[in-house]
Amino acid sequence: MQARYGIGGFGLLLAPAVGIRVMVTNDGELVVLRGDREVARITPGDVPASAEAMWFAAGIARFGEGGPMIEIADGVEIEAIFNSIDTSLPHVEWSALAGGLMMELPRNVVLVPASAGANDPFFELHAPGGRDEFISFLPRPVPADDVVINPAPYQRVVDQGKTDDDIAYTECAYELDGKRWRQIFYAVPLRDDETVVVRAQASEPRVEVLFQAAAVAATSLVPLR
Repeated sequence: MQARYGIGGFGLLLAPAVGIRVMVTNDGELVVLRGDREVARITPGDVPASAEAMWFAAGIARFGEGGPMIEIADGVEIEAIFNSIDTSLPHVEWSALAGGLMMELPRNVVLVPASAGANDPFFELHAPGGRDEFISFLPRPVPADDVVINPAPYQRVVDQGKTDDDIAYTECAYELDGKRWRQIFYAVPLRDDETVVVRAQASEPRVEVLFQAAAVAATSLVPLR
């Protein structure tokens, strides 16, 4: 079975197997996880991937001369990680694809696929080590200007406006179980009559990392043509 998302970047298009999660590090490496275990890591090369994996050591391969390199953990088969790997695609940064959209994959958050049978066509981005601290993507069949964010009774609006890309956002603050939380919503126009609400929620000290990731996701999100 295949996960309901894809990963593109550096000349690669990856179709992960069910249960696979990924995270981009500060160094731009793509860490591939099954549960909490790292099962593979892809390091970008000097040029985009131009050929199928060429194995030159146990568990280590390169996608074309000077291309990205993959290292696989002991006892793991590449077929158990990816259902398919395509190469020679246009160069982009690591990106996530799902539900008719594409966006840059923010660093230092874990992409968690939708569970089997879920109606949600997208994925979530989780703060490592966090609990209920994540970014979600909520499709809405209306223009972005018609999206209204209604804070819960226990929340207060602390910021509201538009990004440099003219994307409306609303930020709320609240307390829960003695902890201070923040939540931010971006109403991202996907098409004239379709919007994706990017919602992030976190408590300290993960607010900065998760909110930066939400901003990257919201401002890079585009429809797949």
